[in-house]
Amino acid sequence: MILFVAFALAAVSVPLAGGRLSALSRLPLRSTWLVLVALLVQVVVISVIADVVEAGLLAVVHVASYLLAVAFLVVNRRMPGLLLTGCGGLLNLAAIMANGGVMPASPGALALAGRADAQHFVNSGAVPDARLAWLGDVFAIPSFMPLANVFSVGDVLLIVGATVMLHRACGSRLAARRPADPDGSRLAMLAHYRGGDDH
Repeated sequence: MILFVAFALAAVSVPLAGGRLSALSRLPLRSTWLVLVALLVQVVVISVIADVVEAGLLAVVHVASYLLAVAFLVVNRRMPGLLLTGCGGLLNLAAIMANGGVMPASPGALALAGRADAQHFVNSGAVPDARLAWLGDVFAIPSFMPLANVFSVGDVLLIVGATVMLHRACGSRLAARRPADPDGSRLAMLAHYRGGDDH
């Protein structure tokens, strides 16, 4: 839930910075079904069948959902910001695969967020002797704040990358580029000062 809210806030920041969200309709993303299926699978695994399906199978399906998301990022790797987003996704995937399909969470972060130990499969939870623990959910929004939860460095990269993509695609002031130089005047001036102009 915290990632969805963070993405929504990133989207809201676009018009505040002079961008147009309508430009997203022209974004040449390919194979968007991959990420949609990945999100659907995660919702089903975590919120629908966590109590009725064996935890080992759920862990495998959880990892598979991340692989679908990684495939989407690879297909669209040339989009601005998606490289950073992909790095975040890969860091999360590495931590999950290293811990049997569960994102390891810091006990301290879980306590700060008020997250009780669940009796069913969870996508993020305390893992004894966790591997790559520093890539796990080691940060927390305290329980007295809205959307209290834990999150990882990979999650931060995911949101930063998505924010960059939104602002670049929608032409906000935060992503403004230097104006083009079609007649090469700046290049000619530079050559002149370097002694490249014989006139």
